Amino acid sequence: MFSCACTRKTLAFLLTFTASATVQPLHAAMDPRFELSPQALEGTPARKPLAKSGRHSARPRPHAGQLPKNGTTYVIKSGDNLHKVLVRSFGLSNYEAEVLIEGICRKNNIRNIKRLQVGQRIEFPALSHWTEGATAARETDRPSLAVPAPDVPATVGKTFTLTAPSPAAYDEQETLRQIKGVWDRIVPPKSEMSKPLTLHSPTFTLTLDPKRYPMYATMDGGRILVDCKNAIPPLIKALIEEKEPSVRIVSETPANTRQLMATMLETAGFYSVEENFNLEFGADPTVTVHSDFKIEKSADSLVNQDVVLLNNERHALPTALRGMLKKEGFTVYEPFAAPSPLIVRPPRNVAQIGVFAQPEMVDAILASLAVSPERDRPLDVFGADDNGISLSVKADRSFVRNGQRYVITHFDGDAVTYTLFRILETKGYRVIILDRNDGFRKSTEKILSGMKIRGAYGRHDLIHEEGLPYSVQMSGFWLDDPSLPGGSLFLTDLAIDRVERSLLLENGFNIYTR
Repeated sequence: MFSCACTRKTLAFLLTFTASATVQPLHAAMDPRFELSPQALEGTPARKPLAKSGRHSARPRPHAGQLPKNGTTYVIKSGDNLHKVLVRSFGLSNYEAEVLIEGICRKNNIRNIKRLQVGQRIEFPALSHWTEGATAARETDRPSLAVPAPDVPATVGKTFTLTAPSPAAYDEQETLRQIKGVWDRIVPPKSEMSKPLTLHSPTFTLTLDPKRYPMYATMDGGRILVDCKNAIPPLIKALIEEKEPSVRIVSETPANTRQLMATMLETAGFYSVEENFNLEFGADPTVTVHSDFKIEKSADSLVNQDVVLLNNERHALPTALRGMLKKEGFTVYEPFAAPSPLIVRPPRNVAQIGVFAQPEMVDAILASLAVSPERDRPLDVFGADDNGISLSVKADRSFVRNGQRYVITHFDGDAVTYTLFRILETKGYRVIILDRNDGFRKSTEKILSGMKIRGAYGRHDLIHEEGLPYSVQMSGFWLDDPSLPGGSLFLTDLAIDRVERSLLLENGFNIYTR
């Protein structure tokens, strides 16, 4: 019969011996990454080692006061590795060290813990991080590791299972469920995705609960395993990587769904994944769709019109826009779309001026400015009472606005007519003279300038709200004037199609076609 202490040591030896990539002689030094204390396996407090005589007597473990309170820098010496430093220099248990190694590697940008250089400086976190990490090491899910009893033949089925107590259901489970619902539509799953990941060897059986460590299919036939609590120790990861190289472990928290999806997409073997993708429809006006990810499953995705747009926490795309994307070969998935925002703002008006001859175009512009002009009205230049001579000139359009009299006329090249209208200015009229070839932009600029309404022609963002998955840009005049209805007006001669109109109306615009 083995004693209890001998049994635990034998278990650790069997596990580390099997996990090594190559069989080493018994007298060779064990790779510290694969050292696993029997106490860590059983979940019991580590016992104080008995002192041995001679040069190899056990060193006392440092107490909490020796741990770095504000973080520290350690310089790698010959023969050092991270596991040894954490256990021997900072007094951590084997399991606590395993849990913290991955975070330390991320902090120091260490990609291969086997290639540390003598003299390399390693930054260790503050004491509070050690405490949190140690607590996580005790409380986090651990994979189920079944090790054959040492006093029986090492056969599958004659095992005892070591597991941590089942924790309360995570809040992240709903997040993972929604991701899986979308993921399975992008990459059709295989039957083994719902089964536990199980690894067998002559000396151990490793099982991961699929509810706590869900798996997702990849484009190249592999599997993504999500370790949402970063609970899989480096030893278990090494076993999985060795025995099942097609399994790719993603250690991201569902609390950051954007980073989790980005890492999964990068690992999934898609032909192309583009982050922060913008897709424009139309030259002017332009509808721009903003997507967190654009996914091309294969090299033929564009040709086959099978491109996926995946959004994280943006607001949901309107139905009209989703339909337009579908016609162009884009399928949209929004697992965490926020409800469409409630638009509460002062009325915003858009006046769309149709394509008319210049006189009708001027009338439409004036109507948008809430002006009703008189047409072809004769205006006196000289009255008969002055000197018995009566002289009048015909104004194409004349009106009064805010007590000011205005005249709009055309310059036909006749210097006399031009002079007569300038004389009208001395009588209190503001005269706006248009050339026959002036189009919408030039005519509007002259009218606005003459009426002293602020507004410049340009390409404006009519819709550009934080969190919206789309925006709308259009060229025209954006006017701000208290005398205008609502205090502002967007004036354009561009055609507005059905989708653009729907988006503008949804965002609180009133659209008037003149």
